[in-house]
Amino acid sequence: MAGQRSRISRMAIINGEPLIKELDEFTPPEVKKTMQETRGGSFIPGEVMVGLEKLTAKFKVKGASQALLSAFGLANGEMCQVNVNESHQDEDGNKFAIKYSVTGEITSVTESASKMGELPDNEMEMSVSAYKKTEAGRTIYEIDRNAQILNLGNGDLLAEHRRNVGLP
Repeated sequence: MAGQRSRISRMAIINGEPLIKELDEFTPPEVKKTMQETRGGSFIPGEVMVGLEKLTAKFKVKGASQALLSAFGLANGEMCQVNVNESHQDEDGNKFAIKYSVTGEITSVTESASKMGELPDNEMEMSVSAYKKTEAGRTIYEIDRNAQILNLGNGDLLAEHRRNVGLP
């Protein structure tokens, strides 16, 4: 058993702007199934997955530059790309990489209260259209709303359905 993990290092690129010391927090999308109750002629009800809930992500940046903040004002239909690479180590000394790739639209930018003696920060939220998470090179999630890809770690659940309707 590998034991507890510790995040050792992290780096992000947001729309081409590299962030190392500036990235204070990153909250990846919560992947949550949308379930619907089934009953039919059954005495005992069940549930079946009918989709995923809307994906959102957040990140907090200390000392955000004008170039980074301009991602909020991207033209309609233009997506913001966020890549976060982390290096972790477990209690046994095993080292591994976790990579997040998030594509979507920045929906809000919140500026912290202005206080003397404190670093200014901005919290950004985004509506996510594509999300990929890998750990040590293995896919944990690959979700792309526009391409209709849904991989929750064990292969693309929508591949056969795309073929059934004539999509690549």
